[in-house]
Amino acid sequence: NWLRDNREQIGKKAIQTGAEWANGAIQAVWSLGFIAFSAFLTGFFFYFFCTGYGRVLEFAEGLIPERQRPRVLDLLRQMDRAIAGFIRGRLTICACLMAWYTVGYGMVGVPGWLILGPLVGVLSLMPYAAGIGAPIAMLLMWLDPDGGWQNAWWWILGAPIGVSLVSQALDDYVLTPAIQGKSTGMDMPTILFASLAGGVLAGVYGLLIAIPAAACIRILLREVFLPRFKEWASGRASDFLPLEKE
Repeated sequence: NWLRDNREQIGKKAIQTGAEWANGAIQAVWSLGFIAFSAFLTGFFFYFFCTGYGRVLEFAEGLIPERQRPRVLDLLRQMDRAIAGFIRGRLTICACLMAWYTVGYGMVGVPGWLILGPLVGVLSLMPYAAGIGAPIAMLLMWLDPDGGWQNAWWWILGAPIGVSLVSQALDDYVLTPAIQGKSTGMDMPTILFASLAGGVLAGVYGLLIAIPAAACIRILLREVFLPRFKEWASGRASDFLPLEKE
């Protein structure tokens, strides 16, 4: 009797539920297809870009005026070495932080520290992305039934945060100035100033490109601007920025 009396509502609910499931399935298939198509396009263009990279360089070199070509190519090679050094340095820092997170999580008693530590260390390639490791570590410690005294609430909250703070301090004030400074040829105050300025001006993206951009600007200042400025200061060149009124 109840089914007979409510057959219209049951039918509407079944149709609505079926439509929601069908819509969800279509969206999931569409998302997977979009991801697969994007990956295909990325690999497709990356392949042809890599195989034709020599021709791209020749074309770009042909756009440079012949008289200035040796000088411009030398500057570009210096910038290329600086950026390559930055990438190698960042990967070295990532490896150091992977080791620290693994050891740190192991010392404070985080379950699965051999897996979580390297994963969080990899996230340190992106500024502040490794901060997600602290709440995950807290959750794992809270769910661990055999944690003993490490199941105290103050330890669950404080220990992962302490590991993250030490890691951030190592990255900002020890590893980055020492390793990135050696690879890019910049001193510690310059690297710290560039990182702070990049973060203030462009946020996370500014932090990502601050050091290589500062290295390239430093090369331009050293190789182009300062020699011209010294020539002007010694009277061997005309004023490149006249400020006197006519």
